[in-house]
Amino acid sequence: GNSKTLMIANISPASDSFGETLSTLKFAQRAKLIKNKAIINEDSSGTVAILKDEIKRLKLEITKIKV
Repeated sequence: GNSKTLMIANISPASDSFGETLSTLKFAQRAKLIKNKAIINEDSSGTVAILKDEIKRLKLEITKIKV
């Protein structure tokens, strides 16, 4: 839902690192094709509203007991 993923592929221009650079580039290409399904982080069941109402009720009850 609310995050981004970043990948950095470090490659080398040195000829002795050609195999590793090629492997890294192939992996980066495959990783680029990955697709995720984002889910919105929200409470659709209404439990947050119910809990907020209960907190208000309990705070009111505390103030009545103190008086």
